[in-house]
Amino acid sequence: MRWLPWVLALVLGPAVPAFAAPPQLDSQAAILIEAGSGRVLYAKSAYVRRAPASTTKLLTALVAVREGRLGQEFEVSRRAASVTGSRAHLRAGDRYTLHELLEGMLLRSGNDAAHAVAESVAGSVPEFAVRMNETAVRIGARQTHFVNPHGLTAPHHYSSAGDLAKIARVALRDPEIRRIVASKELTLTPVGREGRPIRNTNALLGEYLGADGAKTGTTSAAGKCLVASATRGNVHLIAVVLKGGDRYGDARSLLDYGFSQVHGTLAIPRGARFGRLPDGREPRLAAPLRAPMLQDPLRVRVRLSPTPSREGGVVGVASLEEGGEPVAVAPLRVAPLPERWYLRILGRLGFAPVDRHSLHSL
Repeated sequence: MRWLPWVLALVLGPAVPAFAAPPQLDSQAAILIEAGSGRVLYAKSAYVRRAPASTTKLLTALVAVREGRLGQEFEVSRRAASVTGSRAHLRAGDRYTLHELLEGMLLRSGNDAAHAVAESVAGSVPEFAVRMNETAVRIGARQTHFVNPHGLTAPHHYSSAGDLAKIARVALRDPEIRRIVASKELTLTPVGREGRPIRNTNALLGEYLGADGAKTGTTSAAGKCLVASATRGNVHLIAVVLKGGDRYGDARSLLDYGFSQVHGTLAIPRGARFGRLPDGREPRLAAPLRAPMLQDPLRVRVRLSPTPSREGGVVGVASLEEGGEPVAVAPLRVAPLPERWYLRILGRLGFAPVDRHSLHSL
């Protein structure tokens, strides 16, 4: 299909000078994205498969909130209570809501809590892993394959910095996940027993301006890993560092770089109108357009089909472009033209055949 280009407007003014050079990192793999658009601001070996350690638990949490019931109570199995590594110190036979298990998993990084989450949602770890991998594919994390919910080293359990950023971007849209990972301390309370405080393993919280999550991870195979989220104003960044000597230092460097480069976010809402077709209909955005504002000005470009649909289909695309390259794209749709009421009534009464495509030429 041919498109007719139509440049509408210059959205952002003159370019803004850069304030920082790309960081030099110790971590073997890293990525930095603007969370709203998914725009990659920095990448280092970001698409190489690696052991993800407990950063796995972000996908575990995402599957749990989508498929489980947060208020439902579950009994901790002996198998869950005996999982090794980082623990939330669950006891077999104790009962927790799924919500409490998520807190023990995401704050304390409890492998026992992650195992209990998997059993409570899917009945078993293997079945839960199937759902994790299905979810990963749906959100575009195609270099990810998990066999357990906690991230303990296992054959065929891997991800990449780029995929973990995608997983975090989607998981942090859930208000409950975002609340939990942003909390420095919560109380883990089994049903009918006294609660005990648990502290977040993420040392950036309260130490880095705007830090609001997301997940640490450490195993001998994965090394020290961190998925870090920070928000300042309307700028939300996600940094991932894998197998580094100083994961917090590397995450700070990435986030500092990102906040020096992103000077705000441009968001055009779904339903925004873009001009008018010859027949009077108005193309509207079928999805929001969102992009970080970096050094170059952003332009809105609209491409309309020379033969737009009469049935409310896609009639073109709108994009935000930086330096001539699209950074965000969304389709344009129009509602079908209303049929003339008297022709519609005549057609229904059988006095004349009604052709929807010919009504507008009468």
